[in-house]
Amino acid sequence: MIAATSRRRWWALLLVPLLVFVSLLLLSETLYQRAIAQAPAFPFSACHKVWAHRGHAETGRENSLQSVKGAFERGAVGVELDILFDRELNDFLVSHDRPYALFDGNPLKLESVLSQYSASGFFWLDAKDLRKLSPPTAYKAAQRLSTIIQRHQLAERALVESSDPLSLHWLARQGVYTSLAVSPNDQKYSATVYKLNTALMKLAYAFAGAGAISMNAARYTPVTAATFGQVAVLLSTVNDPKALKLLSGIAEVKVILSDDDQYAITACTDRSGQ
Repeated sequence: MIAATSRRRWWALLLVPLLVFVSLLLLSETLYQRAIAQAPAFPFSACHKVWAHRGHAETGRENSLQSVKGAFERGAVGVELDILFDRELNDFLVSHDRPYALFDGNPLKLESVLSQYSASGFFWLDAKDLRKLSPPTAYKAAQRLSTIIQRHQLAERALVESSDPLSLHWLARQGVYTSLAVSPNDQKYSATVYKLNTALMKLAYAFAGAGAISMNAARYTPVTAATFGQVAVLLSTVNDPKALKLLSGIAEVKVILSDDDQYAITACTDRSGQ
């Protein structure tokens, strides 16, 4: 009798989380559509959607002060930068990888970039490592990043990308516009696996309170576009002018990163949009 009761308890412990998980999956579309309807607004340019990927690399090294300056001088409305959180400094550094990129022997702080160019345009901050941090450290990092954005009055001109929905949730509660990095792949997976995968992404988006989703442009297929519907989409990285022009004409696509000086490409035929 005791053994049978113990087995029933174990089954209950296993089944309850499973039932909750399945229920959430079944509700994913409803929660996702509600999140889209409640998504925060962001003043994306309706016409000029091509932003500089890590600045204008021909002007200076990627993720450098020179590349940021070069991009804005050439007419880019926005610049994407890779940032990493340093626990010892309690600060964000501009670098794609560790060890950090060095400029004149020193890592570049995000604050240094924004101190010079915060008024020049929009910023897409790709927070590379938030998902790898422990929850307490990630919370600390989110608070620090929110403080930096508010200090430089960038609440309406900076967005933060991450694949970590919890960190994005914390940032969104601080009034920071966020984008959930996703990686759908209808070319690789079966229809069933793809549907399950994207349902999880939709749940993550709803939980994060994000304003947009971001992905590699190669993943933004017609199937993926139909799957995610009217959510704001941010794409990386496209250098072909024809592809940039085509993607710029899609209403849901708000930003497309490019390595090249393609910033004059417009989605507006009269070129009068902002």
